[in-house]
Amino acid sequence: MRKARNLIGNLITHNMVQGINREYIFEKNEEKQKYLYLMKKYNKEYKVSIIAYCIMDNHAHLLLHSNDSKNLSLFMKEINTRYALYYNKKKERIGYVFRNRFESKVMGTELQTLRCIKYIHMNPVKAHIVETEDKYQFSSYNYYINQNQFINSKILNSIFNSKKDYLDKLINIQYMDLNLEKEEGDFSEILKQFLEESQFKFENIRENPIIIKKFMAYLISNGYSFTKTELAQVLKMSRVSLYRRLKNE
Repeated sequence: MRKARNLIGNLITHNMVQGINREYIFEKNEEKQKYLYLMKKYNKEYKVSIIAYCIMDNHAHLLLHSNDSKNLSLFMKEINTRYALYYNKKKERIGYVFRNRFESKVMGTELQTLRCIKYIHMNPVKAHIVETEDKYQFSSYNYYINQNQFINSKILNSIFNSKKDYLDKLINIQYMDLNLEKEEGDFSEILKQFLEESQFKFENIRENPIIIKKFMAYLISNGYSFTKTELAQVLKMSRVSLYRRLKNE
């Protein structure tokens, strides 16, 4: 199941960059600090707001907002190009530093944006680097807690619809594995999440076309594109059976 890429209009996008061959291009603290420095230096020049970020050893996540989709691409190109020059010089190497250009996914709903913020901040926790989000130095989580740097009133009001009780919302966002690092997502965990939230049982969804359609809507609302064949595989049923269920609904 591939994630749609679309950079049109007034957008919030989740962008992920990764070292070529999964190399640890941000392994040292000074390397993480360099990438963060470039983010801070160029976001205003390209009129891009940084909503959330996390810099790990071999990849980085940036949740960005801009009124111009072109600016998002130019901003990412600028910081990645400059970082690649820095990294190659430091390591005395030549060649590509980043895998592909960058992965980008548009946030279509408020829920999707909130879950993306949670997902980004939880990266070092899920990797067992720290026990809690606030213990990691190279993410925007503590900027939210202290309301400084990138996290200004404009962002808090637009994302959380409040500057006052945003902390409660931030802490209580439900985590979901977005699988942006993978070309092909494993949707078994997302199906499990859907079943838990909706209180359906797996055997029920396979027999009930209404629930199947609700699951399809759930995937779409969280930014995933899919084919009926892929959906049938996730539900452990044949493509013909899936077509019959949906046709007879």
